[in-house]
Amino acid sequence: METNVKNNGQAKLVNTVQADKTPKFVAGNPVNAVAKAQEQKEEGKEEETKKPVVVSQEVAKTEPSKLEIKASLAEQKPALNLEQTLKKIKDLNRLSNQREKLIMTIDNLEGFEILQEDEAEETNLNHFQRCELKITDDNGNTFTTKNPFIIDQVSKNIKGLCTEKLTEVEAQISLNL
Repeated sequence: METNVKNNGQAKLVNTVQADKTPKFVAGNPVNAVAKAQEQKEEGKEEETKKPVVVSQEVAKTEPSKLEIKASLAEQKPALNLEQTLKKIKDLNRLSNQREKLIMTIDNLEGFEILQEDEAEETNLNHFQRCELKITDDNGNTFTTKNPFIIDQVSKNIKGLCTEKLTEVEAQISLNL
């Protein structure tokens, strides 16, 4: 170390150590170690030194980015409190009951159609020939028909609607789990 006396007897020291001026934090977040290692590799290539650049274990253990943290938090469902859990159970119970009723309605319609087809084969009559469809409203008004085509179409339409609704209910059940 060399000292020179100048300017009113103050000693001037020659500093041979260079300060590392690379930022450690950017906007409150640590600098990405992988990017820093790549910069060091590029600097090493520019200097064309024969010393190989060694990547430390710190590069392998990088901290997760904000997007990765958000994705992992989205995957982890927060724990429900007791009231939320009970509400979820009630909703699942309601959906389960609705599912059972729809399955019973579909089975009932399929059984009804099979029974009518069997009777039609025995008597050589048309499908739904001896059936009657009766609809009654709240005021006591009724609609009645014995037309087999209308009865067949109503039966198929109700079965199709029930099947679609069953699919929706089962999807809601799987989403709530």
